[in-house]
Amino acid sequence: MPSTLNTAPALAGYQQQAPSPVLAPFVQCYWWLALNGPAPDLQFLHPDGGSGLIFHFAGALALAGQERGQGAIVSGPTLTSTAMAMGTQSRLMGVRFHPGMGYPFLRLPLAELAGTWGQELPQLALAELAERLAQAPSQAAQKALVEEVLLGCLAKADWTPGPAHQVLGAITKEKGRGPLAPLLAQANLSQRQLERQFKSWVGLSPKQFSRIQRVALARHRLKAGGDGVILDTAFEAGYFDQAHFTHDFKAVLGITPGQYLKKHQGGKG
Repeated sequence: MPSTLNTAPALAGYQQQAPSPVLAPFVQCYWWLALNGPAPDLQFLHPDGGSGLIFHFAGALALAGQERGQGAIVSGPTLTSTAMAMGTQSRLMGVRFHPGMGYPFLRLPLAELAGTWGQELPQLALAELAERLAQAPSQAAQKALVEEVLLGCLAKADWTPGPAHQVLGAITKEKGRGPLAPLLAQANLSQRQLERQFKSWVGLSPKQFSRIQRVALARHRLKAGGDGVILDTAFEAGYFDQAHFTHDFKAVLGITPGQYLKKHQGGKG
């Protein structure tokens, strides 16, 4: 769902809210989607390196071609875009964590959640939370309930940022465009230790996360349009040749930059 470099779905009925200041370092946003009328076109959840929770209250929902029943869904970090299909009366709420910041709440290494949708986490009692959220009278009440649970998790978490988070922050700041070697060298760990810690906290390797950030930047720049936009976007995203850019872009989104640009100009994407 939405993230620092992701555009919110262009759907009527979509809303999002910021977290409280205490949770802002961990939570990107809370979001709601309430559909009425014809079923929308297929939507795509583009990867940003983050993780999250989705609460499905009503209507049809399919993720990556798999139908999902009502209840809670854990979304782990992904390397590729995920197709999301919904029905005419779908009702959803979500919590989106910043990359590398989901551990205090999900309570297991993010590497174990990478590429997954819907893994059960008994320690979080998500089924009970989903029921309470479904019965809440308003979005404000749902947000308050989720924040109460998250603050409780945070209070119990034995967690402090480490070298992996320093590297994560540096990659994010540069949107994946800087060379990785100097960043890895700055951490007071061997490269193997750092990459293991990074994958545990983020669920991806530094190289994978860097590529996701670069492609996310490119995807947004493509929306500006204009002559020569693909080549200009490639250079701005830190690519020195269009072939490498096209390869990475297609590996993440499943389509080429040209196909994405055409799709966006047609009102989708």
